[in-house]
Amino acid sequence: MNHKNNAIPKSAMRVIHILSDNELCVRSMAALETIGPVMNGMKKRPDTIGVACEALNRMFQKEQNDLVAQALKADLVLYLLKLLEGIGLENLENPSATKAQIVKALKSMTRSLQYGEQVNEILSRSSVWSAFKDQKHDLFISETQTAGYLTGPGVAGYLTAGRSSSVLPSIPPPVDHEVGDTN
Repeated sequence: MNHKNNAIPKSAMRVIHILSDNELCVRSMAALETIGPVMNGMKKRPDTIGVACEALNRMFQKEQNDLVAQALKADLVLYLLKLLEGIGLENLENPSATKAQIVKALKSMTRSLQYGEQVNEILSRSSVWSAFKDQKHDLFISETQTAGYLTGPGVAGYLTAGRSSSVLPSIPPPVDHEVGDTN
């Protein structure tokens, strides 16, 4: 995510956001160095923080211990706590939803059997975490943070940003073995 072209980190973050919805993709990302580059992208392109936090939340909900280990190594917990304080969220359209995604991601990380205790230890030292940990955040999270990109404000009702179901399935189609295939 450290590229001269500033559009590359934003595009990469969008791809990671889509991939984070698929368990197999998250499992594959856990085997690679993922968290550090995502953090670099968030720092280089602060406008992607909302999408990145939603992707991180999705990824940590898939309970991949390797991702939590990467997060600890990259100091992601401290970075997310800084974002919870509001530092870096000033220019986001919906900072409350982003904070809710952060809280859910951190809570998912604490459920790691292997690394959850280390995450809890870091969180317990944070005054900001004590203010957020017991709150219900579902009210701040819309179905998707990217809703409204096509509609924008005041589009005379031709398109709506209402609830919609995903057109694409979240899992790949089954493999079709034809008669001539050999496995």
